[in-house]
Amino acid sequence: MRMLVLLFTILIFCFSCNPYQSKMDELKASNDSLKLQLNVMEDDGGILRGDYADAINTLNSIDDSIATILDRDKQIKELDESLNNEKSSSYKEEVLAKISELKKANEQSKTQVKQLEAALQKYKNENLSLKRMIDQAEERVTAVEEEISGNLNLIGEMKATINRLEREFKSNQSELALAYNDMKEKNEKLSEVNDKLKVSIEDLKNKDEFINKETWAYICCGNKRFLRQKNILSDNSMKLVKGFQTNAQQVGTRVNYFKREVLDCNSDEKIIALLPERDASSYKISGNKVLIENPALFWKTDKIVVLVKN
Repeated sequence: MRMLVLLFTILIFCFSCNPYQSKMDELKASNDSLKLQLNVMEDDGGILRGDYADAINTLNSIDDSIATILDRDKQIKELDESLNNEKSSSYKEEVLAKISELKKANEQSKTQVKQLEAALQKYKNENLSLKRMIDQAEERVTAVEEEISGNLNLIGEMKATINRLEREFKSNQSELALAYNDMKEKNEKLSEVNDKLKVSIEDLKNKDEFINKETWAYICCGNKRFLRQKNILSDNSMKLVKGFQTNAQQVGTRVNYFKREVLDCNSDEKIIALLPERDASSYKISGNKVLIENPALFWKTDKIVVLVKN
């Protein structure tokens, strides 16, 4: 928890530092203003056309150099921030090398800006009006250099914070390892319980299927012609065809045989036969009904009953 708080503090600290884009936009706006002043001076005849073009080019170069310096400095800041969440030593070395390369490029750009500043100094000596604009450009360059210096100090502070976080992380590694092992052990126990529950659920499903199979019976009614059309009764005898069960279930009625002591076909037609044959003492045919006198013995033969009507 302490580590999360520290990281959160660092993120807030980093995001609140120096709005680089707004600073760069401000510098560009200032240089645009200088260019407008140069245009006014050209109209007044204060600067020769050739000197004016050179001055504009020099200011544009300064503007581009400042933007490049700020962009590199922003990259340095982003790379340094990326070290917060990275533990790989090879990655850190790669990032630090990139930061060093960007710093070197910024030093070269600063040298270039100073060279351009020297060129502007030449125009300053030749024309007092141009001198005022050059002074403003120099102030901008100085401000950028100071901002870069401040950012470098910020990066140094961030590095110190990262080092402190790394030391704290290492000191807590053993505690984290224990917590991880404890969580792993609990997960393994949960997996075992889950596997047992799956087996129990499967057993319950099998039991439900068994109960459904053993609880329900099918009563199939019809005369000989109907039963032969449905491929239940043999064409040449009063015997059931092989595999009659499937067809009998399709055209029959499902009943709970535990609650049935009387079977009928819901009609007044007389029942002349009961198939498949079973112990005669277990039932009695009485007109259009079948009276079950010994349920255990009656249903022992088969859970499908075919009643042949007259």
